[in-house]
Amino acid sequence: MQNTIDEQMIVKARESLARRLNFDDFLAKLSPKDRASAERRISVLEGEPDQNRARLWRRLACTLMTLAPHAAKLVGRQTLQLYVADGKYRMQVFALEDLQDGNFTIYCPDVLGEVVKAGLVSRSTHDEAHAYVVESSDEPLRLEPLDASSRNSADHYKDMTGWNRKALRITLPPSASAAQIETAELICAIAAQHFVRAAPLVTAAPKS
Repeated sequence: MQNTIDEQMIVKARESLARRLNFDDFLAKLSPKDRASAERRISVLEGEPDQNRARLWRRLACTLMTLAPHAAKLVGRQTLQLYVADGKYRMQVFALEDLQDGNFTIYCPDVLGEVVKAGLVSRSTHDEAHAYVVESSDEPLRLEPLDASSRNSADHYKDMTGWNRKALRITLPPSASAAQIETAELICAIAAQHFVRAAPLVTAAPKS
């Protein structure tokens, strides 16, 4: 059963996605080189028999850029990395990977305990590692915590597990359902609540 804090967290996550960028806005935020790479990626996906993959890549890219609007770059042919400002530097907070096997994987800060507690997902009754189910639809969703000790950390997300950070790999299966996609996005939006910087308080000058 959700408590008030869990409910507020989910409401806030939904609100953060209510006005997500459209794909033209996403492209406009990229460098010319990365914009060309993104357009090529979409062109390749649109050439596949399953047109849903192109639509899903656009949606996920726009979702992640909405949550992390500071900077993004395309890496190779398959991966998008997204960053937020961290003082005068930038910190990677998301990655989107096309495994070219029908699956998409999303990497975000590890909030698995929070989303289980909030009732978005629950542990699957199957013995398979990292198997969870979407509470709203009872559909499977693979959620894999990652840290610096995880095997074969790829370059496109290993910065998310450095300096004692932990990441979560979300695997969306081929022909992912609306509930699976929405849950993956909400997990990312909940993770984003940890790195959104609050505006500084402005205090009124004391009366003379």
